[in-house]
Amino acid sequence: MKKIFALLQRHAQAFWYVLKVVLPVILKTGHRPVIFPRFAGMGDIICTIPAALELKKKHPGAIFIYNCDVSSACLPRIGGVTNFITSCRQIELVGYWYCRLLGGFYQFHSDDDDLTQDDTLNSVVAFGKNFGVETGETHPALTITETAREAAHAAIAPFHFDESPLIIIHTGPSSKVRQWPREHWAALVQALNRRGYKNILQLGARAGSYAGADTLETAPLPGVFSLMERLPLESSLALIALADLYVGIDSGLLHAAASVQTPAVGLWGPTSARFRLSTQERQFSVTSSVECQGCHHRMPRLHWETGCPHDIRCMKTLDADIVLQACLKILVKKK
Repeated sequence: MKKIFALLQRHAQAFWYVLKVVLPVILKTGHRPVIFPRFAGMGDIICTIPAALELKKKHPGAIFIYNCDVSSACLPRIGGVTNFITSCRQIELVGYWYCRLLGGFYQFHSDDDDLTQDDTLNSVVAFGKNFGVETGETHPALTITETAREAAHAAIAPFHFDESPLIIIHTGPSSKVRQWPREHWAALVQALNRRGYKNILQLGARAGSYAGADTLETAPLPGVFSLMERLPLESSLALIALADLYVGIDSGLLHAAASVQTPAVGLWGPTSARFRLSTQERQFSVTSSVECQGCHHRMPRLHWETGCPHDIRCMKTLDADIVLQACLKILVKKK
Protein backbone atom coordinates (compact mmCIF):
# COMPACT_ATOMS: atom_id res chain seq x y z
CA MET A 1 0.00 0.00 0.00
CA LYS A 2 2.84 2.40 0.82
CA LYS A 3 4.42 1.78 -2.56
CA ILE A 4 1.16 2.51 -4.34
CA PHE A 5 0.67 5.71 -2.36
CA ALA A 6 4.25 6.82 -3.12
CA LEU A 7 3.70 6.13 -6.82
CA LEU A 8 0.51 8.15 -6.83
CA GLN A 9 2.31 11.01 -5.12
CA ARG A 10 5.03 11.01 -7.76
CA HIS A 11 2.51 11.09 -10.59
CA ALA A 12 0.54 13.81 -8.84
CA GLN A 13 3.66 15.97 -8.59
CA ALA A 14 4.38 15.46 -12.29
CA PHE A 15 0.79 16.32 -13.21
CA TRP A 16 0.90 19.44 -11.02
CA TYR A 17 4.10 20.53 -12.78
CA VAL A 18 2.35 20.23 -16.13
CA LEU A 19 -0.59 22.30 -14.85
CA LYS A 20 1.55 24.99 -13.19
CA VAL A 21 4.47 25.22 -15.62
CA VAL A 22 4.03 23.51 -18.98
CA LEU A 23 0.44 24.44 -19.87
CA PRO A 24 0.79 28.13 -18.90
CA VAL A 25 3.84 28.40 -21.20
CA ILE A 26 1.91 26.86 -24.10
CA LEU A 27 -1.15 29.07 -23.53
CA LYS A 28 0.89 32.24 -23.15
CA THR A 29 3.38 31.78 -25.98
CA GLY A 30 1.84 29.23 -28.32
CA HIS A 31 5.07 27.24 -28.14
CA ARG A 32 5.81 24.00 -26.35
CA PRO A 33 8.63 24.41 -23.82
CA VAL A 34 11.97 22.62 -24.03
CA ILE A 35 13.19 21.16 -20.74
CA PHE A 36 16.78 20.42 -19.69
CA PRO A 37 16.77 18.28 -16.52
CA ARG A 38 19.82 17.48 -14.40
CA PHE A 39 19.12 16.90 -10.72
CA ALA A 40 22.68 16.49 -9.46
CA GLY A 41 25.60 18.41 -7.98
CA MET A 42 26.59 21.85 -9.24
CA GLY A 43 29.62 20.48 -11.08
CA ASP A 44 27.37 18.28 -13.19
CA ILE A 45 25.07 21.18 -13.95
CA ILE A 46 27.98 23.35 -15.08
CA CYS A 47 29.19 20.55 -17.33
CA THR A 48 25.78 20.29 -19.05
CA ILE A 49 25.72 23.96 -20.04
CA PRO A 50 27.76 23.64 -23.28
CA ALA A 51 25.45 20.84 -24.46
CA ALA A 52 22.35 22.84 -23.50
CA LEU A 53 23.59 25.87 -25.44
CA GLU A 54 24.12 23.72 -28.54
CA LEU A 55 20.75 22.00 -28.17
CA LYS A 56 19.01 25.38 -27.96
CA LYS A 57 20.05 26.01 -31.57
CA LYS A 58 17.72 23.18 -32.61
CA HIS A 59 14.70 25.01 -31.16
CA PRO A 60 14.69 28.63 -32.36
CA GLY A 61 12.07 30.72 -30.60
CA ALA A 62 11.33 28.10 -27.95
CA ILE A 63 10.89 28.69 -24.23
CA PHE A 64 13.64 26.86 -22.35
CA ILE A 65 13.39 25.47 -18.84
CA TYR A 66 16.26 24.07 -16.79
CA ASN A 67 15.20 21.75 -13.99
CA CYS A 68 17.68 21.30 -11.14
CA ASP A 69 18.07 21.47 -7.39
CA VAL A 70 17.15 24.90 -6.05
CA SER A 71 20.63 25.31 -4.52
CA SER A 72 22.13 25.42 -8.03
CA ALA A 73 19.42 27.51 -9.66
CA CYS A 74 21.74 30.40 -10.54
CA LEU A 75 24.02 28.24 -12.72
CA PRO A 76 21.86 27.80 -15.85
CA ARG A 77 21.09 31.51 -15.70
CA ILE A 78 24.66 32.79 -15.45
CA GLY A 79 25.71 30.10 -17.92
CA GLY A 80 23.42 31.67 -20.52
CA VAL A 81 20.98 28.76 -20.85
CA THR A 82 17.78 30.26 -19.42
CA ASN A 83 16.30 32.34 -16.62
CA PHE A 84 13.42 29.88 -16.33
CA ILE A 85 14.49 27.45 -13.58
CA THR A 86 12.31 24.83 -11.91
CA SER A 87 12.99 22.18 -9.30
CA CYS A 88 10.67 19.22 -9.85
CA ARG A 89 11.90 15.87 -8.53
CA GLN A 90 9.51 13.98 -10.80
CA ILE A 91 10.60 15.63 -14.03
CA GLU A 92 11.33 12.27 -15.71
CA LEU A 93 7.65 11.39 -15.41
CA VAL A 94 6.82 14.71 -17.07
CA GLY A 95 9.14 13.88 -19.95
CA TYR A 96 7.71 10.38 -20.32
CA TRP A 97 3.97 10.82 -19.91
CA TYR A 98 3.57 14.37 -21.23
CA CYS A 99 6.19 14.37 -24.00
CA ARG A 100 3.66 15.57 -26.61
CA LEU A 101 3.27 18.78 -24.66
CA LEU A 102 7.01 19.46 -24.89
CA GLY A 103 9.12 20.85 -27.70
CA GLY A 104 12.03 18.84 -26.39
CA PHE A 105 13.11 16.95 -23.30
CA TYR A 106 16.84 16.43 -22.80
CA GLN A 107 17.49 14.37 -19.68
CA PHE A 108 21.22 14.77 -19.18
CA HIS A 109 23.09 11.60 -18.28
CA SER A 110 26.81 11.07 -17.81
CA ASP A 111 29.12 8.07 -17.73
CA ASP A 112 29.03 8.39 -13.94
CA ASP A 113 25.38 7.43 -13.96
CA ASP A 114 26.08 4.05 -15.53
CA LEU A 115 27.58 1.69 -12.97
CA THR A 116 27.93 -1.17 -15.45
CA GLN A 117 30.82 0.10 -17.60
CA ASP A 118 34.01 2.14 -17.55
CA ASP A 119 33.97 5.89 -18.15
CA THR A 120 35.38 6.81 -21.54
CA LEU A 121 34.66 10.52 -22.01
CA ASN A 122 35.22 13.86 -20.36
CA SER A 123 31.98 14.92 -18.63
CA VAL A 124 31.40 18.02 -20.75
CA VAL A 125 31.87 16.02 -23.94
CA ALA A 126 29.67 13.15 -22.72
CA PHE A 127 26.67 15.35 -21.92
CA GLY A 128 26.70 16.64 -25.49
CA LYS A 129 27.48 13.38 -27.25
CA ASN A 130 24.47 11.71 -25.67
CA PHE A 131 22.30 14.03 -27.79
CA GLY A 132 24.48 14.17 -30.88
CA VAL A 133 26.09 17.57 -30.29
CA GLU A 134 29.79 18.38 -30.07
CA THR A 135 31.03 20.69 -27.35
CA GLY A 136 34.73 20.16 -26.70
CA GLU A 137 36.07 19.70 -23.16
CA THR A 138 36.32 23.34 -22.08
CA HIS A 139 34.01 24.51 -19.31
CA PRO A 140 31.38 27.14 -20.13
CA ALA A 141 31.90 30.77 -19.20
CA LEU A 142 29.82 31.84 -16.22
CA THR A 143 28.81 35.50 -16.23
CA ILE A 144 29.45 37.16 -12.88
CA THR A 145 27.05 40.03 -12.32
CA GLU A 146 28.12 43.35 -10.87
CA THR A 147 25.81 42.75 -7.92
CA ALA A 148 27.58 39.47 -7.14
CA ARG A 149 30.99 41.14 -7.48
CA GLU A 150 29.98 43.87 -5.06
CA ALA A 151 28.74 41.25 -2.59
CA ALA A 152 32.05 39.40 -2.87
CA HIS A 153 34.09 42.55 -2.24
CA ALA A 154 31.88 43.43 0.72
CA ALA A 155 32.32 39.94 2.18
CA ILE A 156 36.12 40.12 2.24
CA ALA A 157 36.41 43.81 3.18
CA PRO A 158 36.46 43.09 6.97
CA PHE A 159 39.52 40.89 6.53
CA HIS A 160 41.66 43.84 5.33
CA PHE A 161 43.64 41.75 2.86
CA ASP A 162 46.90 43.24 1.58
CA GLU A 163 48.03 43.34 -2.05
CA SER A 164 49.43 39.81 -2.10
CA PRO A 165 47.56 37.10 -4.05
CA LEU A 166 44.14 35.97 -2.89
CA ILE A 167 44.00 32.21 -2.40
CA ILE A 168 40.74 30.31 -2.02
CA ILE A 169 40.68 26.77 -0.65
CA HIS A 170 37.82 24.32 -0.60
CA THR A 171 38.33 21.29 1.63
CA GLY A 172 34.79 19.93 1.23
CA PRO A 173 32.54 18.54 2.40
CA SER A 174 32.23 15.77 -0.12
CA SER A 175 32.13 12.00 -0.04
CA LYS A 176 34.86 10.68 2.24
CA VAL A 177 36.79 9.12 -0.64
CA ARG A 178 37.34 12.56 -2.20
CA GLN A 179 38.43 14.43 0.93
CA TRP A 180 42.05 15.30 1.58
CA PRO A 181 43.05 14.74 5.24
CA ARG A 182 42.79 17.81 7.45
CA GLU A 183 46.41 17.53 8.58
CA HIS A 184 47.53 17.80 4.94
CA TRP A 185 45.42 20.92 4.45
CA ALA A 186 46.89 22.40 7.63
CA ALA A 187 50.42 21.67 6.42
CA LEU A 188 49.69 23.34 3.08
CA VAL A 189 48.28 26.47 4.74
CA GLN A 190 51.25 26.70 7.10
CA ALA A 191 53.70 26.36 4.22
CA LEU A 192 51.94 29.10 2.26
CA ASN A 193 51.87 31.36 5.34
CA ARG A 194 55.63 30.88 5.83
CA ARG A 195 56.18 32.07 2.27
CA GLY A 196 54.20 35.23 2.93
CA TYR A 197 50.86 34.18 1.48
CA LYS A 198 48.41 35.26 4.17
CA ASN A 199 45.29 36.04 2.12
CA ILE A 200 43.85 32.53 2.31
CA LEU A 201 40.08 32.26 2.29
CA GLN A 202 38.15 29.05 2.96
CA LEU A 203 34.82 28.46 1.23
CA GLY A 204 32.43 25.55 1.57
CA ALA A 205 29.75 24.11 3.78
CA ARG A 206 29.77 22.50 7.20
CA ALA A 207 29.59 18.75 7.69
CA GLY A 208 25.88 18.72 8.35
CA SER A 209 25.18 19.72 4.76
CA TYR A 210 26.71 16.57 3.33
CA ALA A 211 25.78 13.07 4.42
CA GLY A 212 28.68 11.21 5.99
CA ALA A 213 31.00 14.22 6.17
CA ASP A 214 33.16 14.53 9.25
CA THR A 215 32.63 17.62 11.42
CA LEU A 216 36.32 18.18 12.16
CA GLU A 217 37.41 17.73 8.56
CA THR A 218 35.06 20.46 7.36
CA ALA A 219 35.72 22.98 10.15
CA PRO A 220 37.69 26.15 9.27
CA LEU A 221 41.44 25.55 9.22
CA PRO A 222 43.91 27.49 11.37
CA GLY A 223 45.64 30.25 9.42
CA VAL A 224 42.73 30.95 7.07
CA PHE A 225 39.85 33.39 6.87
CA SER A 226 36.53 31.58 6.69
CA LEU A 227 33.40 32.43 4.76
CA MET A 228 32.00 28.93 5.01
CA GLU A 229 28.21 28.90 4.68
CA ARG A 230 28.10 32.69 4.76
CA LEU A 231 27.52 33.48 1.09
CA PRO A 232 24.97 32.48 -1.55
CA LEU A 233 26.40 30.45 -4.40
CA GLU A 234 26.55 33.30 -6.90
CA SER A 235 28.59 35.45 -4.50
CA SER A 236 30.91 32.52 -3.84
CA LEU A 237 31.48 32.20 -7.58
CA ALA A 238 32.25 35.92 -7.74
CA LEU A 239 34.86 35.43 -5.01
CA ILE A 240 36.46 32.59 -6.93
CA ALA A 241 36.58 34.85 -9.98
CA LEU A 242 38.44 37.46 -7.90
CA ALA A 243 40.99 34.95 -6.61
CA ASP A 244 44.50 34.45 -7.95
CA LEU A 245 44.53 30.77 -7.00
CA TYR A 246 41.93 28.15 -6.16
CA VAL A 247 42.86 24.90 -4.39
CA GLY A 248 40.29 22.19 -3.85
CA ILE A 249 39.13 18.62 -4.08
CA ASP A 250 36.99 17.34 -6.93
CA SER A 251 33.78 19.27 -6.36
CA GLY A 252 31.38 21.74 -7.91
CA LEU A 253 33.50 24.72 -6.92
CA LEU A 254 36.47 23.30 -8.83
CA HIS A 255 34.28 23.25 -11.94
CA ALA A 256 33.26 26.81 -11.11
CA ALA A 257 36.92 27.88 -10.95
CA ALA A 258 37.41 26.48 -14.45
CA SER A 259 34.33 28.35 -15.65
CA VAL A 260 35.51 31.72 -14.32
CA GLN A 261 39.09 31.00 -15.49
CA THR A 262 40.73 31.13 -12.08
CA PRO A 263 43.95 29.06 -12.04
CA ALA A 264 43.25 25.97 -9.97
CA VAL A 265 45.09 23.15 -8.26
CA GLY A 266 42.69 20.23 -8.12
CA LEU A 267 43.38 17.25 -5.86
CA TRP A 268 42.58 13.92 -7.48
CA GLY A 269 42.35 10.45 -5.97
CA PRO A 270 39.34 8.26 -6.76
CA THR A 271 38.36 10.51 -9.67
CA SER A 272 40.57 11.68 -12.53
CA ALA A 273 41.02 15.17 -13.92
CA ARG A 274 40.89 13.99 -17.54
CA PHE A 275 37.25 13.05 -17.08
CA ARG A 276 36.41 16.37 -15.42
CA LEU A 277 38.56 19.15 -16.94
CA SER A 278 40.10 20.13 -20.26
CA THR A 279 43.84 19.83 -20.84
CA GLN A 280 44.32 23.54 -20.14
CA GLU A 281 42.10 23.53 -17.05
CA ARG A 282 43.90 20.57 -15.44
CA GLN A 283 47.47 21.67 -16.11
CA PHE A 284 48.18 22.31 -12.40
CA SER A 285 46.22 19.34 -11.05
CA VAL A 286 47.86 16.99 -8.55
CA THR A 287 46.96 13.32 -8.91
CA SER A 288 47.66 10.46 -6.53
CA SER A 289 50.22 7.92 -7.75
CA VAL A 290 48.68 4.80 -6.17
CA GLU A 291 47.89 1.99 -8.58
CA CYS A 292 44.14 2.10 -7.90
CA GLN A 293 43.87 5.83 -8.59
CA GLY A 294 40.82 6.75 -10.65
CA CYS A 295 38.79 3.75 -9.51
CA HIS A 296 35.63 5.83 -9.76
CA HIS A 297 35.81 5.60 -13.54
CA ARG A 298 36.42 1.87 -13.84
CA MET A 299 34.50 -1.31 -13.15
CA PRO A 300 34.34 -2.44 -10.49
CA ARG A 301 34.16 0.98 -8.81
CA LEU A 302 36.01 0.01 -5.68
CA HIS A 303 34.71 2.75 -3.41
CA TRP A 304 31.15 2.88 -4.70
CA GLU A 305 28.62 3.11 -1.86
CA THR A 306 30.31 0.44 0.26
CA GLY A 307 33.45 2.46 0.95
CA CYS A 308 37.04 2.20 -0.20
CA PRO A 309 38.72 -1.19 0.48
CA HIS A 310 42.13 0.49 0.59
CA ASP A 311 41.31 3.04 3.29
CA ILE A 312 41.31 5.90 0.76
CA ARG A 313 45.08 5.77 0.41
CA CYS A 314 44.87 7.70 -2.87
CA MET A 315 43.99 10.87 -0.94
CA LYS A 316 45.83 10.08 2.28
CA THR A 317 49.15 9.63 0.48
CA LEU A 318 48.79 12.76 -1.65
CA ASP A 319 51.75 14.77 -0.37
CA ALA A 320 51.22 18.33 0.87
CA ASP A 321 54.58 19.47 -0.51
CA ILE A 322 53.65 18.34 -4.02
CA VAL A 323 50.42 20.35 -3.75
CA LEU A 324 52.42 23.32 -2.48
CA GLN A 325 54.76 23.19 -5.47
CA ALA A 326 51.79 23.19 -7.82
CA CYS A 327 50.39 26.24 -6.01
CA LEU A 328 53.70 28.08 -6.24
CA LYS A 329 53.84 27.58 -10.01
CA ILE A 330 50.72 29.73 -10.19
CA LEU A 331 51.57 32.18 -7.42
CA VAL A 332 55.02 33.14 -8.73
CA LYS A 333 53.36 34.35 -11.92
CA LYS A 334 51.22 36.72 -9.85
CA LYS A 335 54.12 38.56 -8.27
